[in-house]
Amino acid sequence: MIAFYNHNWWYIGSMASLTVKDLPDPVYEELKGAARSEGRSLNGYIISLLQAHAEERARRKQMRQAREEFRRFLASLPKMEDSTPLIREDRDRSH
Repeated sequence: MIAFYNHNWWYIGSMASLTVKDLPDPVYEELKGAARSEGRSLNGYIISLLQAHAEERARRKQMRQAREEFRRFLASLPKMEDSTPLIREDRDRSH
């Protein structure tokens, strides 16, 4: 069992492996160059890309859920009448 802390999250357990088949050479070369320019291994660089993507998906899911919760909250509020007559009445009194 492995436990470590990385970029605001703890990981405890065994790690999965992933094999990518039929990766086009230009994509491989681009990834390898990007990893090299950041001083990282190709594996470490790809893991960071996958982590960022997974975190972004989780953030988007959370935002969708928050929007839906907000919509339900708005729908639960009592309907308000048009305030235009009240505003006009208030303005008329102050003149």
